[in-house]
Amino acid sequence: MTDIFQKQLTTGEVLISETMAGPEGYGPLPLRNLAVGWDIPFDLYLKVKEKGDAVPRLVKCCDRGEIFREDWHQKLADLNIPCVYIALTEVERVLQYLHHNLETALGDDSKTELEKGLLVCDATHMWTLNFFNSEEARTGKQINLAIKFLDTLFEMIRTDRQNLLYLMEIRRHSFRLYTHCLNVCLLGLAFTDYLGWSPDKVQGFGLGALLHDIGLIRMPRIVLEKRDKLTPEEMVKVKRHPQDGFQMVQVFIQLRWEALQMVLQHHENGDGSGYPDGLKMTGIHPWARILRVLDSYEAMTAERPWRSAMLPTEALWNMRHEWEKSKLFDQNYLKTFIKFLAGN
Repeated sequence: MTDIFQKQLTTGEVLISETMAGPEGYGPLPLRNLAVGWDIPFDLYLKVKEKGDAVPRLVKCCDRGEIFREDWHQKLADLNIPCVYIALTEVERVLQYLHHNLETALGDDSKTELEKGLLVCDATHMWTLNFFNSEEARTGKQINLAIKFLDTLFEMIRTDRQNLLYLMEIRRHSFRLYTHCLNVCLLGLAFTDYLGWSPDKVQGFGLGALLHDIGLIRMPRIVLEKRDKLTPEEMVKVKRHPQDGFQMVQVFIQLRWEALQMVLQHHENGDGSGYPDGLKMTGIHPWARILRVLDSYEAMTAERPWRSAMLPTEALWNMRHEWEKSKLFDQNYLKTFIKFLAGN
């Protein structure tokens, strides 16, 4: 590891951040994904804040090709450092590393189902980040890899529903677009199974949920994380993201037609006030109606830069109020979702 990192471990100047979100061009990699004794095929960075720094900065802590040692891992764990950071330019290498680690971990009987689930979540999160950020990564081969991840997650959620609650709670450490999409996907896998859907339909819905907001990558991050009200011009651009997303993913034969409708219609409202087409309830595909419920609930119960997270009960009360006032959501799916969360 670099000298500056050794100094920071000694002086305790590593920043323990409230959020795993990194600066532009970097993404978080939870510490649990680093295999002790293995060489790391990409550079690792830490978020630090030394005396005199106005804002945190990232410093390289491990060069590509170095072996990740036990004492480094232990020191980071002792300091309660939840993650290191990787450059988005190296996401493909990171994804290959995670996939290899995952194959080993899934066959490790010493790991719990939750520990394995977290690793699958991390790999899926990194896949989403890569797919959203790199046009070269948007291939049928990558879609097939996502399907493998989703199948594994689905089996873990089916085995023990408590895993879903743990996985989503841990994923909330970041408000980024990729985390939101993954959380909605996790909810979708569990909820459609609760509805009694066949595994292939659950898989199709999960993939649509994972990609539903991909059109937002065409928006500048400063707009997505803006604390103030969007300008009319910014709102026009935001309202284009369902159409943009549909155009980006319609070429993939692995996506069911119903999943494409999820991407296109997930902001349509039952009263016709939604976008992009102002459809009323009968014109909105059932899969998109379900996604509208899940998407709203996840967004309300996750922390954002401009507001704190709502409690689940508060979010559901607000959604019920919106339905009573304007029939925004599909009544049957909303009621069933409330029963699902209540464990009935």
